[in-house]
Amino acid sequence: MVRLRASATRWHSDDFPGWVEVSVRDARGREHRIIEKAPVITALNVTADASFPIEFWIEAETERVDGGEIVVMLPYGMETTEGDRSLVVAAPTSTGQGPVLVLPPCQDS
Repeated sequence: MVRLRASATRWHSDDFPGWVEVSVRDARGREHRIIEKAPVITALNVTADASFPIEFWIEAETERVDGGEIVVMLPYGMETTEGDRSLVVAAPTSTGQGPVLVLPPCQDS
């Protein structure tokens, strides 16, 4: 599991429960747009009156790691406006900086 840095860039629609446009950047610097229900994409209280952009993290599944890149699957059937359900993102640096945070595996108690 990884957390992918994202930015809600604008309110998209008032259709229930409210839709937001989100931007994520891949390993090659290309910006991808996702249009999704606000409460699906983030637990933050994002509304039409919000001050955009709003930075947050999207939890995604790791498909594979290839050198300094991670292929991630977007959650909940999300896809970009181009129809992509997975993205290639840059792996975090040794200082933990970058567009992705790698979460430790869950430990059974």
